[in-house]
Amino acid sequence: MTTAVLVFTFGPVQSFIIEARRASDLFVGSAILSELAKAAAQAIGVNDLVYPASVSSDVPNVLVARVPAANAKSIAEQAEQKLYTRWKEIAESARNKFVKWGFTDPTFDNIWQRQVEHMWEVYWVAAEETTDYAEAYARARAALDAVKRSRIFTACDEPGIKDTLSGLREALHCSGQVGYSAIKEFWQMIAQHPSVGPSLLRSAGRERLDAIGAVKRFCNLADKQFPSVSEASAASTSRQVICNLADKQFPSVSTITALDFIERARQRAPNQLQAHRDAVDELLGEYAYQPRAQDNDWPFDGDLLFAETLTKNRLEDSYALTQPDRDKLDAARRTLKALYKAVGGSPSPYYALLVLDGDSMGRRINECLKQQNSQQAHKQLSQSLANFASQVQNLFQSTPGCLIYNGGDDVLAFLPLAWVLEKAQALSQAFDQVSKNAPVPGTVSAGIALVHHLHPLDAALRAARAAEREAKRVAGKAAVCITALKRSGERVTAATKWNSLGVLQSLIAHLQGGNLSTGFVTDASLSLEAIPDNQTEMLQAELRRQARRHGAEPWVRSGKADQLASQLSDWSAQLPNRVDDLRRWLGIARFIVRESQENNIA
Repeated sequence: MTTAVLVFTFGPVQSFIIEARRASDLFVGSAILSELAKAAAQAIGVNDLVYPASVSSDVPNVLVARVPAANAKSIAEQAEQKLYTRWKEIAESARNKFVKWGFTDPTFDNIWQRQVEHMWEVYWVAAEETTDYAEAYARARAALDAVKRSRIFTACDEPGIKDTLSGLREALHCSGQVGYSAIKEFWQMIAQHPSVGPSLLRSAGRERLDAIGAVKRFCNLADKQFPSVSEASAASTSRQVICNLADKQFPSVSTITALDFIERARQRAPNQLQAHRDAVDELLGEYAYQPRAQDNDWPFDGDLLFAETLTKNRLEDSYALTQPDRDKLDAARRTLKALYKAVGGSPSPYYALLVLDGDSMGRRINECLKQQNSQQAHKQLSQSLANFASQVQNLFQSTPGCLIYNGGDDVLAFLPLAWVLEKAQALSQAFDQVSKNAPVPGTVSAGIALVHHLHPLDAALRAARAAEREAKRVAGKAAVCITALKRSGERVTAATKWNSLGVLQSLIAHLQGGNLSTGFVTDASLSLEAIPDNQTEMLQAELRRQARRHGAEPWVRSGKADQLASQLSDWSAQLPNRVDDLRRWLGIARFIVRESQENNIA
């Protein structure tokens, strides 16, 4: 029987994911993409897949399979149909809520159908194996690239007031609602519905969704990842019930930002944490919602651990509490201040967004195709990526709710600032370990954006993606790039090899542990500016002088100051722009130490 190599893909991917205002938007968007790819993969036949090797984790939007040549067209068409069917199921689970709440009419439905039907572009190519798998795969990929460059899609007019997630498509509304004010009022009514609330939709009509954004906010994903609406409704009839269930499944950015603080509070100040929990519960009353209901110590959103949330404007915006009781508000502020004091500091307002991707995957696949059994080599490479996905899942078991997407060599995750370096290093090491058993070894690179929890999420994701691209520019790759987006607007970016990240971690540990004052970073950054890149001895001597000057006396006497200076000098020799890049890394180290706020008593 003649076989063919089928390559199946769909999009858009990046634009669909990046249209996000909340962590749950990002999570659900990624989950939808995986669900659609999984539906197509199952139609093709999981046993026929060459890539991915498994559909047990997140599934990428590119599928490669070896199928009977005579049936290739019908198999691809079935996969396309299954993808669209699954998308319509997911979309309909969201639309049904608007129907149930009484917010639909023919105008609403027409906008919904137009946007849902024109969302996805599906491409596939099947190449018959005339000689072998490698030759057929190469032809299929070349043909697919040509088809995608043709940009064959249906033009779709999007008139009227645009949605606030993408800014590109018409916001959903009913007939007779024309103009900004009318559509804003429509979405204000939706936000005020007892089953919605501010955890799902900003109040006062400040969020207006199109069909795609509404699917992300309201879909059930066939109740596979989220509880059903009936289950949620049965739990309570108060404003505490949030019918989406993305927010319940995936924590907010503020919650992720505060995770390390919650752990410290649980260990150091359990009584003060309970007192603040009780004060918040008393303050919010029926307006409280508990996205972390499984955590008895802190069931609320992490934003209530930040002092700036306990203001009239923020409580109205985030919890629809328009007239907070003054005494209860003052009590919550007091318990929060006592909690800060007992823990030893306030939570960092910054978190990390990590994007990790395999290096030179095209080259690795081409090397597999050169081997005697090219199909087996390609499948073994796919299996190594599936093994890495399993390792990633294990690595994030201790940080539940932080992993957004885990599709082989492609990982997207949120992390508290204090945990990101250790977790990123662990991911790199896990990839290296798994890659050793692959038919063609490889490396991985990552981009990390350090972002304030109130910074726009789409901008944070763009910064992380840009950092990833910068890491990919490092010679030989196997690199990490960190971008610190300061609240002031200043941005500091630096890239290095994974094997040098330990020096950064060591520097941070000395700064946080009191062995070295942050004055070292300030003074060293200034003095190094005058040192040429080729003056190795001068650079090391200046680093040693500054480390001795700003180091604790016992630490200096132990020789650790000189050791750190030597490590920093050796690290700089590996950086493309030796002195300037080292100064950037010093700035990032100071940023992480300062914003961790471990010793900042409120």
